[in-house]
Amino acid sequence: MRFLVNRLRTRQALNYLATGEYAKSREKWRKLAKGRENAQGVRHNIALTYIGEEDYENAEPLLLAEIEDFGEHYPRLKALADLYYVWRKREEAHTWYQKTLEAGSPKEERALLKKRISLTADDESFAEVCRSLDALKEGNDLLAEEDWQEALSRFQEAVALDPTNIQALNNIGTIQLNYEKRPSQAAQTFRRAMSWSPLPWLKQNLAQAEKAQAQSQ
Repeated sequence: MRFLVNRLRTRQALNYLATGEYAKSREKWRKLAKGRENAQGVRHNIALTYIGEEDYENAEPLLLAEIEDFGEHYPRLKALADLYYVWRKREEAHTWYQKTLEAGSPKEERALLKKRISLTADDESFAEVCRSLDALKEGNDLLAEEDWQEALSRFQEAVALDPTNIQALNNIGTIQLNYEKRPSQAAQTFRRAMSWSPLPWLKQNLAQAEKAQAQSQ
């Protein structure tokens, strides 16, 4: 019975994380970890909820502790590098992306890692990353206000500045699918995002676009 409860909580925690309900996700992870807070993966998942909330100071020690206790495994290194990237700590991001690339990274993400190593190599190139992050935030704010046309413009700007801005690409695809009713273009955009990283939620969005495309034919 306990196994089934934990399995349900794990699914709920992952779903909350995917939908941006970070506090709820964190609560589920903590319930799952009760009495074993330092078990492998617990701090990693809780850190991801903090990153989603842009609470980078709380995320950093959790990821560092996970690496200290369990070693420099690819997902741990990638999460820490990504944290420094969005935290705008160029030198730290550069160092950890290099470590990530050397740690047996999957071939489907090597292009992403190499590009981000290039983008974090100097202040000039990283300035464009920071501008891309700003444009993404502006787009998200506009989308929350249902001004999707201006939001689309900001997301496109974000991608022009940083082609690896996967979240901006996903948001462009979402607008193309749900607002512009262009499933074919949306599918192309989701595939472009997946060319950097085949994330599960991108696969789900691509499947929705392909289904809508088939229905429109």
